[in-house]
Amino acid sequence: MRKYNGYEQAEAYTGEYEKLEPGGYICKILKVQAEEREYGTLLRIFFDIVEGEYAGFYKRKFESKKQSDPEAKWPGMYYQTVREDDLKYFKGFMVAIEESNPGYKWNWDENTLKGKLFGGVFGEEEFEKGDGTIGTSVKCRFIRSVNAIKEGKFTIPEIKRLNYSSYPNGNGYSFVGDDDVELPF
Repeated sequence: MRKYNGYEQAEAYTGEYEKLEPGGYICKILKVQAEEREYGTLLRIFFDIVEGEYAGFYKRKFESKKQSDPEAKWPGMYYQTVREDDLKYFKGFMVAIEESNPGYKWNWDENTLKGKLFGGVFGEEEFEKGDGTIGTSVKCRFIRSVNAIKEGKFTIPEIKRLNYSSYPNGNGYSFVGDDDVELPF
């Protein structure tokens, strides 16, 4: 076999990776995008963890992914909807931001959220992998104040399961009935 240039400098992929555990983390907003929709506004909150053993978790994950995928997207994301007919969740979000950042008062300019701290409650969610199997990932599920996280005043949510009821037979796989079609093997 011929020797490949760059082998000595290449980072070895061993299949091991850093996995975030469900729990409460102190996070910082890096960027916010507001998108108007028919129901109201969708806020995309780009964030990273800034304290504890997982500080910089999403930056490390992004930089690792970017090495093999130049189009990689920032993985630390929280989506907040704002609906005029149901503002209680958005107001709860803003109260947590204001409590976490003394002196800050929401002024309806999403750009003022950049650099603000919040407490994130992270839990597991199921997702369907490309091969059809089910995997789990840990995502920010709820926003709380920084003090609530530091004082342990939160509950880790139960795993968010996929909704199998939308599949034909309820288990994620379609039923193939008996017929005369030959299998391709």
